[in-house]
Amino acid sequence: MVSLQKIDRSMYEEVFPLLLDLNAQVNWRNVFDYNWQAEDYCGYGLFDGKEVVGFLGLIFSRRAIADRVENFCNIHSWIVKPQYRDRSLSLLLPVLRLKDCTLTDLSPAPRAIEILQKLGFKRLDSKLRVLLPVSGRNRSAIEIVHLSQEKPQIAEQFSKQDLKLFQDHSSYSNCYHLLIDNGKNYCYVIYTIVKQAFLSHCYIQYISNIQIFSQYSGAIRSEIIRHSRIPLVVVDSRLIAPFKLPFSYDLPFSFPKLYRSSSLKLAQIDNLYSELILLNFSLIPSNLKELRGLWHETKYWYEIKNTFKKNTYGISE
Repeated sequence: MVSLQKIDRSMYEEVFPLLLDLNAQVNWRNVFDYNWQAEDYCGYGLFDGKEVVGFLGLIFSRRAIADRVENFCNIHSWIVKPQYRDRSLSLLLPVLRLKDCTLTDLSPAPRAIEILQKLGFKRLDSKLRVLLPVSGRNRSAIEIVHLSQEKPQIAEQFSKQDLKLFQDHSSYSNCYHLLIDNGKNYCYVIYTIVKQAFLSHCYIQYISNIQIFSQYSGAIRSEIIRHSRIPLVVVDSRLIAPFKLPFSYDLPFSFPKLYRSSSLKLAQIDNLYSELILLNFSLIPSNLKELRGLWHETKYWYEIKNTFKKNTYGISE
């Protein structure tokens, strides 16, 4: 008999064989056992007797946004064995009934996009902004901005809200934390390093102050490149709207990110507390010859011309 059950962290071994068919290269335990637990379950499973034949992963979180607490449910890894596909929607129906909760799917499959849009989900973002490497000395940045990636040092300056984000994400080795301080205010940036055979890159997942980020975007990307030794930095276009950053361009996603919310705007929804952090993958299409060519050009520029030395932008640690 086929039944629907909540999946908690103790059921990882039961679900794992199914997830291997989806992707064998990521650490699936991370989406069962993560640093925050806003709910006592992490998805729904479709069972035929004791066998897991379907799974829908859920990552719950609570965030302080615009002076109120917002509930999030990030949907990921919707997989059902072929002979049970007629029951796929049963995994999603309980999620749609969640009240006062922003739903996101940041890595939807093509079929999921079609279904979710019919159920009221809207496009969260369909473009990625590629931040090209820049060189040269910026005098204003040298005089007034301080950039640091030293965790103990930067944590002391955070607001209560940013400190919570830092504490929840600081133990993940793929997650990096950058503080930009101009003496009056600061910008906190969280980014991941995605190492792929065809296109390694740094993926900015969170920006606390877009005005400061825009003002010092050259210094910021230079520091990220210096620290990671990877000359390609990307960020979701919605996170930097409406600013037009110099030396950057938009790259369309193969599949758009989706959301459903009655309380939040696009720019208030970032990529934290999601599978993009816990599974550390990217949505950059692997068949983009133009971007691969750009990566090789910037890598050559980076290695041969040596334009990304420490303190190019007055960066200090």
